[in-house]
This record gives sequence, structure tokens and C-alpha cells, in this order.
Amino acid sequence: MTRAPLGVAIAALLVIAVLAIPVKQRCGAPGLSCASALDPQGNVHYYYEVEPLGVYLAEIITGSNIRFYYTSGEDLVRAR
Repeated sequence: MTRAPLGVAIAALLVIAVLAIPVKQRCGAPGLSCASALDPQGNVHYYYEVEPLGVYLAEIITGSNIRFYYTSGEDLVRAR
């Protein structure tokens, strides 16, 4: 009888750990566009957020940007 609650607790912790895995999402949410114009060096700047997998999945389902993330920044991509 004591093994079932322990198994449920371990399974719950594993689900929480998986949903907390960091995912790098360009533009903050799926489907958004955020590219800047070319800078003088010929680079395009893209905003990104590193957010939990659970937040990323919730953004896909709701179609909106949830402002909860671990960190954010800007990627530089060389224009071709």
C-alpha cells in the first residue's frame, strides 16, 4: 500500500521536471514575427526567450504569448 503513493509522487515530480525543461523560442511565442531591419553590419536581430516547455506548450494551445521565461535576449543572424 505504501508503494502506490510513492510511485504517484515520483511520477508527478517527473512530469513537473519535463515541463520545466528550457526551450529557446524565437520572438517569444510560436507564430510571431520579430525580425528587425538590417543593421549596418548586415545582421538581422531576433528577440528570443528561453522558457519552460510547459509554457511553450500552453502558448501553442492558446495562441498567445505568456510572459513567463527563464531568460531572454537577442540573436544576430547574418543576412545572405
